Amino acid sequence: MKKKLLLIFISILSSGLIFGQPPGGGPGQEKREKIKAQKIAFISTELELTPDEAEKFWPIYNTYEADVEALHKERKQYKKELRNADKLSDDRIYELFELIFTAEKKESEVRQNYLKKFADLLGIRKAAKVFIAEEKFRRLLLDRLKSDRGGPPPPPGDRP
Repeated sequence: MKKKLLLIFISILSSGLIFGQPPGGGPGQEKREKIKAQKIAFISTELELTPDEAEKFWPIYNTYEADVEALHKERKQYKKELRNADKLSDDRIYELFELIFTAEKKESEVRQNYLKKFADLLGIRKAAKVFIAEEKFRRLLLDRLKSDRGGPPPPPGDRP
């Protein structure tokens, strides 16, 4: 019975995520939302969340995910600038790497803070399982991507 309630809750939450987006979200927006809904279902199943836990967990998790995503975007900008390293001064290149490493440190701190929040809500075992489930989901996505493309790309020297 609890599993059915959880699945109903996940379905409602997922449909809200998919259809609650403004029109014109850009190319790939629908695919990203579908993956997000799959991630929600996957993590909920892996954690075996009760409906009460799910109701309290997902708002906190969504904030966590937004915090981590903001740091990813920040790092991505620095890395984008580094693509033109030959046109940058040595000082700027060094500064960009300092900024990247600082963002990585902040991300680690964010994860530690949310580990504590998840533990307060779900207990320490389920809190740890949040991060295990994220990694499992990431691996599943990568495996699916590889199989859709016919495997990993050949090494640089083997390309036609």
